[in-house]
Amino acid sequence: MIRRTILFDNQCGFALGENSRAPNPYVTWRFNEQDGQRNYFWGHYMNEPDMAERDLLNRAEDYQRRYHVQEVEQAPDKETYLYYSTQRPIDIGTYPNSYFNRPVHMDLYFTRQQVTGEAFQAWGAITYAHPLTEREMQDYELRPSRNNLDIRRQMDAQAQVVGKWEDAHRVPDQKRLTWFYPDFGSYVVKEYITPEQLASFARGVERQEAARAHKEAKRQPPVAEQLKAAQKEAQEHRAPDGPKKKAPDRGDR
Repeated sequence: MIRRTILFDNQCGFALGENSRAPNPYVTWRFNEQDGQRNYFWGHYMNEPDMAERDLLNRAEDYQRRYHVQEVEQAPDKETYLYYSTQRPIDIGTYPNSYFNRPVHMDLYFTRQQVTGEAFQAWGAITYAHPLTEREMQDYELRPSRNNLDIRRQMDAQAQVVGKWEDAHRVPDQKRLTWFYPDFGSYVVKEYITPEQLASFARGVERQEAARAHKEAKRQPPVAEQLKAAQKEAQEHRAPDGPKKKAPDRGDR
C-alpha cells in the first residue's frame, strides 16, 4: 500500500509504501510518472515507520536541491472509508492500526446487529482516512461499506456489465439488478441490491461471455484453411490479365 507520495513538476517523485507481512515492512521508492502510470524503482527498505518517513523527506529534499524542481500540490483525499467488524466486538488487536493509516473514528455496538443497507451483521464500525488493503480486511475479517469510494467505483463498473446483459436478454424490470439512468447515459444499481449480489451476477455474466467467445473460436476453421480461402477469394476477384503485346518480327528490323 502506497502511504504517501511527493511529486515534482518534472513528473518524477518519491513514494513511501508499507507491507505489514514483509521482512522490512516499510520502503521508500523513487518513481517516474508517464500517462498516469508510475514506474517505481531504487527502493530503501527499513523496519521503522518514522525512519521511512524521514528517508522519504531526505530523498525528496536532496532531489529537489540537485535538479531545481518544484513540488506539485496534490489534492488531499477527503473521502473516508468505513469498515465493519463482523465476527467479534471491536477491541485492541481486532483491527488494523498502521502507523500511516490509523482509525479516525469508531462506533461500538452493544450487540451484533444488522447493518442498514448491507447483507450482514456487525459488532461495530471503524472509519479510516485511507482504504484498507485486501489482506488487512481478510486478516481482521472486516467488511467494507458499500458507500466507500473504491466500492462505489467497483459497483459502477459491474453495473455497466450487468445492465447491458439485462438489456440484451430483455430481463423484466422487476427482476433486474440495474436500471438505466439517461441523464448520465449509464446503468445504476438498484438500492436494495447488495455488493455481493451484484459482484456474483457480474462474474456469471463474464463467465457466459467467455464461454461464448470460446465456442465461437472453436467454430472458426484452422488458420491454414483461412489463409487458403483468403488466397482463393483474392484470385477470384483479381482483374483479368491484359492481352500480351505482340513481339516484333526479327525480319522487320
